[in-house]
Amino acid sequence: MNASSTKMKEPSILIAGANCQKLVRNLSYVLDAAAVQRLHDEVNRNVLALYALGEDHLGFAQTVPGRNWRQRVSRLYYGALNIKRAVTLHHSGDFSTDASDHKKIGNLPPDFPNENTYSTRLTNLRDDRNIADYSHLSTELDLVIPLVDAQTLVVDFREHARSYLQSRGLTL
Repeated sequence: MNASSTKMKEPSILIAGANCQKLVRNLSYVLDAAAVQRLHDEVNRNVLALYALGEDHLGFAQTVPGRNWRQRVSRLYYGALNIKRAVTLHHSGDFSTDASDHKKIGNLPPDFPNENTYSTRLTNLRDDRNIADYSHLSTELDLVIPLVDAQTLVVDFREHARSYLQSRGLTL
């Protein structure tokens, strides 16, 4: 299911079109500057909410005892995923709640700091989340990224995302 077919509450800029940044650009020639600014503000409100959701997942993951490695890996992944969604929404306007969106965890803007490294490592984190959530015979030793390194990865990613979004004019 994509954003337009989710049960998101209307009205929402995220379901007004397949790409809200493109929608704003295409409406800007018929709307006055104040209306266009209100649309940008609404996109930014959603970016901030996605970023905050990612921080919530990360914060919760940091409280999960190491013996509950499956839950910790899962929450770390969802922290990274939502922060990545915030970055993507702000950069290109893309947003989806479709399950296939998980495959795009490594799709970062080309100007994102350490884009290649994060692309690879976030994809590895997704693989680890799949192990943690779906592989009943797996152990913590099966993880591609050791638990302590996964937490460092997501914390660092959050900080780079914060700086990136701030450099694009967003106040976090």
